[in-house]
Amino acid sequence: MQINTDVLIVGGGIAGVSLALAMGKKGHDVTLVERVKQFKPIPKGDFLQPVTIELLKGLDVLPEIRKHCALVTKVHYGTVGGIRCFSGDYSTMDIPIQYALNGDHHKIHESIFNAAIALPNVHFYAGVNAQQLLYDNGKVIGLEATTDGEPMTIHSKVVVGSDGIKSKIREQLGLKHHLYPYEEKKAKMFAFTFHMDEDPPAEASFFFGSGVSCGVFPLPNKRTRVYLALRKELWQSIKDDGIDSLRQLLLSLCPHLQQELTQITDFKQVQSIPAFYLDTDKWAVDGAVLLGDACHALSPALGQGMNLAIQGAMELSETLTTALSTENYSESMLRSYEKKRRKYVKLIQQNSTAHTFCWFVKNSSFIKLRNAAFRRMGRCPNLLEAQMLTTSGYSDKSPSFSYLLRFAGIMKP
Repeated sequence: MQINTDVLIVGGGIAGVSLALAMGKKGHDVTLVERVKQFKPIPKGDFLQPVTIELLKGLDVLPEIRKHCALVTKVHYGTVGGIRCFSGDYSTMDIPIQYALNGDHHKIHESIFNAAIALPNVHFYAGVNAQQLLYDNGKVIGLEATTDGEPMTIHSKVVVGSDGIKSKIREQLGLKHHLYPYEEKKAKMFAFTFHMDEDPPAEASFFFGSGVSCGVFPLPNKRTRVYLALRKELWQSIKDDGIDSLRQLLLSLCPHLQQELTQITDFKQVQSIPAFYLDTDKWAVDGAVLLGDACHALSPALGQGMNLAIQGAMELSETLTTALSTENYSESMLRSYEKKRRKYVKLIQQNSTAHTFCWFVKNSSFIKLRNAAFRRMGRCPNLLEAQMLTTSGYSDKSPSFSYLLRFAGIMKP
């Protein structure tokens, strides 16, 4: 099989399908290939921030996605016992979209994917295994692959590697990167879905303990998703003690879910969540560029993975449109998208890393400092607003030095 296309996207995850939809709606010929023959439902939720919602609205897929998401207007932070320390309210912010959404990953992915492949100029091939990039005078011009054991050659003006954490495209491009799983940091992360008697409130909550924390997010159809992060040694102790030990740990963090926690009766119900950190030195070479988890990844602590994927796809679609119109597929052209995105990505990675540290800290002195800082946050409205503007996607500015001094308790709020 031989194919000629404007844009070849390798990898049909959230980033890949978002880019396919964006480029397809711009009228470009797009070929999207995916290694698996059928997407499997990923047992996790995704938290869509306001800027991402705005972008999805622009892609005309927001109405469909809204069907599969629960509304979130407030985010609470607290400590053991369900004690709230501070809250952020999207509805009080001066931003275009004053809410977030939380929904099932596979439903959000499915909505974007279906919209993309419905376009006549977007061509999707499943069960395609990337083999070798094609080059001409040092420029990437396509890909050799196999499908059902048969050879497949795709010539493309530009190749996009959107094939995840362990990207084959990144590997073949020889791009330097730093990758480690959070388990190497002695961390374990899990998820549970509970059925409720009624729809949960439009609120998300984070509760922090000693070497453990959890996040509670609403889902549609009277469901709640709970994420648990804890140190590996604590998890081993819980497994040794039995399922009741797990329920008691969760109860200590979020006692308001006492009734729902009785739904946990077996460790088989516990969904393990792989978590990675990835940083890549550069995201593009002549004729090829990386997107999403192939070039950056972060702890799920802030729920920003899908947001970065969709936001990156939209920025890259603008760069690729310029590249196609000027027939300039050079590294400098393709890396212009990286220059626009890297500052924000690094800021979110830093925020997520700090958040993760707060998750797993177990030193009693640090815990006291952390809890005190959380309480101060509620008395520092300017700092809270700056933080929410960043996580919402509307700001790439780091908190000012005076804000940090107030947060640390050195200056008065």
